[in-house]
Amino acid sequence: MAVSSIDAATTEHEATLRHLSVILGDVPPEGDRPDPVALFRSRVAEHGERVRALKASVSPLFVENGDLAAYATTDGPLPELILVGDNPGRREFEQSVYLCVQGRAGAMAHSFFDGIFGAGSFGGKVMVLNKSSFHTPRTVGLTEAMRGDPALAEAIRRDQEENARLIADSVALLGVPVVTIGMESGGTTFQSFRKTLESRYRALGNPPAVFQGHRLASPFRKVPHFSLSKIFCRNADPAWNAGLDGFLARHAAVPGLRTENGNVSSKLLLGLGDHPLLADYLDRVILGNGG
Repeated sequence: MAVSSIDAATTEHEATLRHLSVILGDVPPEGDRPDPVALFRSRVAEHGERVRALKASVSPLFVENGDLAAYATTDGPLPELILVGDNPGRREFEQSVYLCVQGRAGAMAHSFFDGIFGAGSFGGKVMVLNKSSFHTPRTVGLTEAMRGDPALAEAIRRDQEENARLIADSVALLGVPVVTIGMESGGTTFQSFRKTLESRYRALGNPPAVFQGHRLASPFRKVPHFSLSKIFCRNADPAWNAGLDGFLARHAAVPGLRTENGNVSSKLLLGLGDHPLLADYLDRVILGNGG
């Protein structure tokens, strides 16, 4: 049965009230309710304040992502999608920017998304958050830090929970997809993040995500990292490999795009700077929209 415009409006209104109730703790009077964009900007500003406080009071190894400040401003940009990494590495600690262009993985990510959204657009189109705001040279060091200091471990767990809430809230408020890079599986290092993301998303009513006019099957995708070009390579996941093979089949006429190992040549793909080609890889392979 078709849904009437009145029914659709009622459903949207109910969803808005639910989002406000979960994010703010209650629903303000009608005249005092923030619109979704304003509430998103407020949440980003609170995130920055929280991480700065952790850096000042708990450990200087908590790292704020300086790129997020633009999203908190009244007339600032709004992200098209969210990338989620593990925790800040050395370059990110030095620059106070997540997935910064100074690192190899960051440079590749910037090149990829700038080819889609336009030169220099990465910071205004792609919102980068981490599961943890705590810096270690390698992710395994985060587990070691949590094991050696109970007070620090608790601060790291609480930080993960707040990061997860911001991500889920952003899906509800803006309808943006979330791409986790790294394919992190089980283990306890990010357990607080995973559990909180799942529970918060359910509490918000499992809101959908839309990318460039297309509603996605799920707002959340886990994909390989940009590090070492893994995001352009085959792996042990049959579904990922099928998406990659489909991309290569659609663009078989592009010389050199398929490597001898059956992967996508990141050097060629990024070097061409071909917007439709890059956009197709993002939509069909990374976001899994249509396989």
